[in-house]
Amino acid sequence: MVKPAGWLWGLVPLAVLWFAGNAMLGDAIERDVGHRSTVAAVAAGGEVPGARPVTVRVVGRDIDVGGETLSTEGAGAAMSRLRAEFGVRRALGGLSQAVAQKPYSWSATRLTEAVVISGFTPDEATAMANVAAAREALPNLRIDDRQSLAFGAPQGFAAITRSIIAELAKLSAGKVALDDQRFCIEGQAATPEQFLALKQASAALAQDGFQAVDCALEPPRIADFRWSAERGADGAIDVTGFYPSDAVRQQIATLLRRSFPDPIRISDATLPALGEPSAFLLKATRAIADLARLRSGKVEIGGESYRLSGEGPADYDSCQALRLQIAQADGPDSVAQASIACPPAPPPPPPLPEMPALPDIPPLDLSMPAPPASLPAPAVPLRWSATLEGGRLALSGTVRDEAARAVMLDLARQMVPGATIADGLTLEPNLSEAPGPSGAIRFLLESLGRMTQGAASIQGPRASLSGAVADSEALRRLTTALAQRPLPGGVELSGGLAQIALRPYVLTASVDRSGLTLSGALPDDAARAALLTLVEASPLEGKLTDETQIVPGAPAGFSVAAREAVTNLLRLDLGTARLSEDGLVIQGLTCRDLIKAEVETSLASRLPAGMTGRAEIGLRQTGCLIDPPNTCQADLDALTKRNTVLFAQGASTVALDAPTDRVIGEVFDILKQCPNSRITIEGHTNVDGERYGFDNRDLSNRRAMRVRDELVRRGVDAGQLAATGYGSERPLSPHGTAEARVANRRVQFTVAK
Repeated sequence: MVKPAGWLWGLVPLAVLWFAGNAMLGDAIERDVGHRSTVAAVAAGGEVPGARPVTVRVVGRDIDVGGETLSTEGAGAAMSRLRAEFGVRRALGGLSQAVAQKPYSWSATRLTEAVVISGFTPDEATAMANVAAAREALPNLRIDDRQSLAFGAPQGFAAITRSIIAELAKLSAGKVALDDQRFCIEGQAATPEQFLALKQASAALAQDGFQAVDCALEPPRIADFRWSAERGADGAIDVTGFYPSDAVRQQIATLLRRSFPDPIRISDATLPALGEPSAFLLKATRAIADLARLRSGKVEIGGESYRLSGEGPADYDSCQALRLQIAQADGPDSVAQASIACPPAPPPPPPLPEMPALPDIPPLDLSMPAPPASLPAPAVPLRWSATLEGGRLALSGTVRDEAARAVMLDLARQMVPGATIADGLTLEPNLSEAPGPSGAIRFLLESLGRMTQGAASIQGPRASLSGAVADSEALRRLTTALAQRPLPGGVELSGGLAQIALRPYVLTASVDRSGLTLSGALPDDAARAALLTLVEASPLEGKLTDETQIVPGAPAGFSVAAREAVTNLLRLDLGTARLSEDGLVIQGLTCRDLIKAEVETSLASRLPAGMTGRAEIGLRQTGCLIDPPNTCQADLDALTKRNTVLFAQGASTVALDAPTDRVIGEVFDILKQCPNSRITIEGHTNVDGERYGFDNRDLSNRRAMRVRDELVRRGVDAGQLAATGYGSERPLSPHGTAEARVANRRVQFTVAK
């Protein structure tokens, strides 16, 4: 008898078994489809080291694909292959072409207790090989691996990174770094020998397309810095100790060759090191000169001490004179430090024999007959001068008689009206024939009348004229008069036009939103063109009003100071500048305290020698835009002040370290508020490395470009950004202080007005 109700209880375990089997089989099918799809996509599109790997996620019979391939054609071929794969209903997502990382930066930094490896590598194998190379080079230090994978490594990347990691062992502190195909070794060498080895290594590694970059690689600092030169009895010179730079070593070598032109040999065994005493080169110059006076001996410089010993000249008097010269060379302290052996004093000469008495000789009559009464006295040549200063005209020289004196004084009052006349003329009856009041003296007094101060003189057939005029029109008239030939009276003028100057020699400039106005004097067309170039390269392009005149005779350094004046004035919102022989004064207003600090520091430290500067810069209380997106400038300046240091100290490559990456992220967030503004990214450095010839302007430019490229990569419109490097030319704080080393090494942002 059939009982259907009983069958139902039998179906329950069958259903459980069916669902369990399907679940287990479904997972296996999805794994199989995923594996086959991944293999197919890689086979069709190609596997790219450093790119995002191909991934396949299976959902039922659909797959979701992601990752990068070598080319767009490969990505299309892979997707077509996946859609035809057995068991795949739909292929979603997509593959993209791998984009090379530019710049491809990598570095390894030696710290006190660790080696930090950061930057990009093409694959895990290269990353692990770099870690192994660092562990082998510095087995006692911890290895901090911060490398990340990226596509675009230059050919030979793995070999060059392993090679330069090995050089870390020669540094007491520093780093090795790579930017695309540029690499550098920087920091301080552990020993002088290792410094030389690092220099040689940089040259040896610059092959297979890689280029070594000059960077701040320093020799070690030696506490007991010594230098010595010894001259043997055979004339050979042996130099030992240390030298602070290649340039100093070359100068010392040149001094040795000049001081000892025919030595048997000059042996230089010195090594590179820092820690040289003050005025080291000056002391070495003196030491070589002293050693050259000895027949043999040794000279030593150590710390602030100076020691000289040896055999002096064979002549007793010459040797004693040398002793005295050396003792007096730098004060009484050198007496105890100089030990010069001199030959014994020669015996005194024997007394002279007594001379026999001479017979009496009558005296000779040496008297001369009196000259004839008719012989005239010799003529006295004309000597005359006049000096104008402070409204006082002083005359001196000779006149023939009182009548000539009266004519001379009257002429002076006419030609230099308003001046107080000081009569220093003397009478000379035998005065030779000389130019009269209508000749050279009249011409010279008339010229002095056009001056604010000056001097004129006549001596025989030659005359001189020098001084200053108050304005360019007076200078033009005087120049025209001096250009005539021949001069009145037939005299020849010494010095010509070069002796006449415009004083005060003034250039003034003013700037506001309408443009820049220049007036006053410039020494030549080259100086004017330099100022025009500065304006054309600024936001005030085409807004220059030039009222200057070309006037020769500018004070020394005037053209350089004029460029500094306009450069700083263009940074202000509004302001004025006045440049003269008394110095440069800039007054103005700005919304940015960073600009205020730059201008004040520039005038305090960057003017030519002998030129003083003063800046009176205030922060605007009105006229500064305070609403978004116009707050971008204030936000960017605040960010710069909080994070002046971007990129590692002295880094010649521009690896994107974690602090720099964070700051760039904050810049990106700020720039979202002003999407239509043009931003200039400015790179700045301190002066470290320049004593070794390092190009700080190039470094600052590459840093600014790296920030620009990173912002573009994150989505900022490239047309919105410009980048430039100023090197150490625009310090926030005068160079040479601990504060300056940090404040001046910065990346700064300027929003176009």
